[in-house]
Amino acid sequence: MASYKVLACTEDMPHDERLAYRNLGIGGSDASVVCGINKWKSAIELYMEKLEMLPASEAGEAAYWGNRLEDVVKEEFTLRTGIEIMPVKKILQSEEYPFMLANLDGVCEHPEHGFVIFEAKTSSSYRSNEWTVDNAYENGDGIPPEYLIQLQHYMAVTGFKGAYLAVLIGGNNFKYQYVERTKS
Repeated sequence: MASYKVLACTEDMPHDERLAYRNLGIGGSDASVVCGINKWKSAIELYMEKLEMLPASEAGEAAYWGNRLEDVVKEEFTLRTGIEIMPVKKILQSEEYPFMLANLDGVCEHPEHGFVIFEAKTSSSYRSNEWTVDNAYENGDGIPPEYLIQLQHYMAVTGFKGAYLAVLIGGNNFKYQYVERTKS
């Protein structure tokens, strides 16, 4: 089982300080870049950002609204499933692989697997065909690969056996899915 430590508490942390912590390793949203499947950033751009040779990419409107709507996605997930989500306002670091970091949206309790990760997403309706999730236990089928890699990265850091991902697509189409960890 993976073990992790709390690298920093982010509850009242200024944005600039939080970004500085992100440069200390590879986070979940960086994982798809490292794997070469991110549509918005190359591995060399990520490398240069981490070494502060390039300024960190500015979050655009989609990221802004994704952050603003995260609580709405969490609330809807709880309404539909009855599963409460506990926020995690910490940056977690793998003890086995210290370059691996995790900024979880939350954790919740799965009836069989105990505590698992919760990740909230929003997506444009233009990408709706990439989300064929049907609120079932399909173990990742129907989730865009960059988000599936993010979940697996977080599970590798924490050792948790699974993760729920909930997404609001186009502002009016809500889906969620449970994904099991692929390696123990």
